[in-house]
Amino acid sequence: MKQTVQDLIKISQYAGSRADYTQGGGGNTSVKNEKEGLMLIKASGYRLKDITETNAYVAVDKKKISDYYNSVDLTIEKDYEKESAEVSKSSVVALDGIPVLRPSVEVGFHAILKKYVIHTHSVYANILTCSIEGEEIAKKIFKDKDFGFIFLPYINPGFELTLAMKKAIENYVKSYARYPEVIFMKNHGLVVNCDDIDRVENLNENVNKSIMEYFGLSDDFRAVKLVKTGDGFVSETPIVCNFVKDNSLNKAFLDEYPLYPDQLVYLNNILQFSPETLIVKDNKVFYNTDEKQATTLEETLAAYLFVITAVKNAGLNISKMNEKEVYFINHWEAEKYRRSVK
Repeated sequence: MKQTVQDLIKISQYAGSRADYTQGGGGNTSVKNEKEGLMLIKASGYRLKDITETNAYVAVDKKKISDYYNSVDLTIEKDYEKESAEVSKSSVVALDGIPVLRPSVEVGFHAILKKYVIHTHSVYANILTCSIEGEEIAKKIFKDKDFGFIFLPYINPGFELTLAMKKAIENYVKSYARYPEVIFMKNHGLVVNCDDIDRVENLNENVNKSIMEYFGLSDDFRAVKLVKTGDGFVSETPIVCNFVKDNSLNKAFLDEYPLYPDQLVYLNNILQFSPETLIVKDNKVFYNTDEKQATTLEETLAAYLFVITAVKNAGLNISKMNEKEVYFINHWEAEKYRRSVK
């Protein structure tokens, strides 16, 4: 089990150390220990880089979760989202010296994938997932790679997404006789999974660098920059500063372009319920909050603006979440919980 923990730390620190891969509490990682029948996964609301030997992850009974999705009977009318959430919570296994936390909201699809899973909200992958032409471009970029990939339409996170991913993987294997190690999720992000810890990181690098090369993007967005000012912080991240010099940035703009769940959770809801927390004034963005929340907001904003700008600069059409999808995220109990974790 000790090695499983170390493996989780390794891939989590790798993916969580870059703001172009994950922002705030977004993204998640997992590692399975088949001998113990357990899966270690990032805890809901925590940052990937928060994961240490005793913090920010939780152990779950992997078989209990995967068995549920393998046997679920959709002919019975019930609240499957609620039921699946209860299965996930009841699957938590206490480990000595580790606080019992709530598993990631995406624990379902982690349970059905390979041993090592890295799910990020990569800004490069999201150029594809947040553009109407993204799937066709992905076919051009990755057609000759040594890995299979699938491109899922937007599906509400949780129960629905897990079942859809499971079916898509099964269909891919039947059609191509190999397992898709790379999964793009429309208006959401990227998942890489395999049974080798070095390969899973290499897959993630391969996918992101290939997209960057295709669009001619430079590797200059790995971190955000905030400067303390008064009771809060001011943005000095180039992506953010350059955007607000020439464009209006307000709730109306964010509401017009709902790209993915983290934007709604960390930005739109902040401007709706706590507008004093994020203020745009004199072509600068100010955060009237503590450093941790300011960093989460800045990372999320920088990533969002990067994707919007890159899609437009590439002459592509932006793919947006519809009203029903936005409503689901804004009222989903799991996202309210994730937003509440400090």
